[in-house]
Amino acid sequence: MTALGALLPSILLTAGVLAVLFADAAAKGRRPLLLPWISGTALVAVAAVAVAWLAGDRLGDRVVLGALRMDAFTAVLTLFCAVAGLVSILATLVGDGNSRPGGEFHALVLCAVVGMSVLAAAVDMVTLYLAFELVSITGYVLVGMRRADRLANEAAMKYVLFGAVSSGLMVYGLSLLFGLAGGTSLEALRAAVVSGASSQPVFVAAVVLVFAGFAFKVSAAPFHFWAPDVYQGAPTAVAGFLSVASKAAGFAGLVRVVLALGAQPATAKEPIASFLPWGSPVAAVLAVAAVLTMTVGNLAACRQKDLKRLLAYSSIAHAGYMLMALAVWTPNAMSALVFYLVTYLFMNLAAFLFAGIVVRATGSSSIDSLHGLGFRNPWLAAAFTLVMLSLTGIPPMLGFLGKLVLFESVLREGWVWFAVIGLLNGAISLYYYALPLRRMYLEGVAEGAPPVRLAPGAAVLAAVLVLPVVAFFLWWSPLADWARTVVPSLRIGS
Repeated sequence: MTALGALLPSILLTAGVLAVLFADAAAKGRRPLLLPWISGTALVAVAAVAVAWLAGDRLGDRVVLGALRMDAFTAVLTLFCAVAGLVSILATLVGDGNSRPGGEFHALVLCAVVGMSVLAAAVDMVTLYLAFELVSITGYVLVGMRRADRLANEAAMKYVLFGAVSSGLMVYGLSLLFGLAGGTSLEALRAAVVSGASSQPVFVAAVVLVFAGFAFKVSAAPFHFWAPDVYQGAPTAVAGFLSVASKAAGFAGLVRVVLALGAQPATAKEPIASFLPWGSPVAAVLAVAAVLTMTVGNLAACRQKDLKRLLAYSSIAHAGYMLMALAVWTPNAMSALVFYLVTYLFMNLAAFLFAGIVVRATGSSSIDSLHGLGFRNPWLAAAFTLVMLSLTGIPPMLGFLGKLVLFESVLREGWVWFAVIGLLNGAISLYYYALPLRRMYLEGVAEGAPPVRLAPGAAVLAAVLVLPVVAFFLWWSPLADWARTVVPSLRIGS
């Protein structure tokens, strides 16, 4: 593959940004559907390119320009983020808000997807950090675009402050790794680790600092505090985009870095005390973060009265589940991570779409606004119920298979205690995922409650997202086999 071919997604997205800005300036708000068409076309084109790469095996599995590795993993994450961006743009047409966003919103979403695609492919520390910052900065602006909204302004300020701190910690950690590796490429870092750099005390400090940056991006504890406020204050379409695409891109970059750092928990089958203080520092950091993240996310979600904050803490808990796969770090666990990301895409985007529809209809994101939804709009309530059950991990939903594949990969390596903690957290999640269902079906319709109507466009988008949640349970084996084919391509060198 040539450098031009490898950069085709970025070129298409950049062209889409320019087209959106010029069209917005020329139309002057007279053609509101023009901007979604342009940005949507750019994202569909990028998704088509990624599918063509995967179907035709035309990536060549090589490093381009010394900084980007074009492999199946890159193509999958590019496709993933393009689909998430497309759904988020469509959700702005049917979700909360009385006016459609301007050209700057569409341009920022396309810029964010550019950064996510590059972050998934980055095998150079400088490129990785620049892509990381591009994703972060566009996220800050997207959250605070409602300048007259006090919650949005507060959310954007918290997002910026937490992001600045975590970014500073990350770049300091990368500078330490640069000193150990003698170069900026992840391949050089991997060579340094193999040569014994991981035995130096500064290596542990560097691992913790770099993980701080990625923990912010994937909303992992203890860098998760921004997520509930940001998801509550941001437009629902933006919150869904950040919870899915931004998190997936963060995990993609983290996978490359963990591969370079060489996480090989040799004592995984022994008790926890045998590896936490003096085993692999990378595995120890990931294991502790996974346990803290899923536990904090699930326990905090039980106290929430706001639907968007509940989904935020749910997203934090799911980040903890995905960190389990990274801590185990086997081919089977990594394919489980890819499979789980696909299930998470449909579940979380659908959940935030329904939250946006409810906010638009009732003017509130409180869980109490769901009172009697099962009677006010049975179809919407039924679809929302399927998504909640899938997030919980109840069969026969796709979320059950995601957790089953993930926990199986953990148990296969003998990490029984790890799987038990995950299962206990799953049991805790039953409580708060049942709260919306109780409001919808077991509590009557409040007097004077407004009707909740589902527009045709919203109904089609909801069906597209909810159908895989049920259908893939009957057709999950090809999806799992496909996830396994992605993992062998994971490399950092040529």
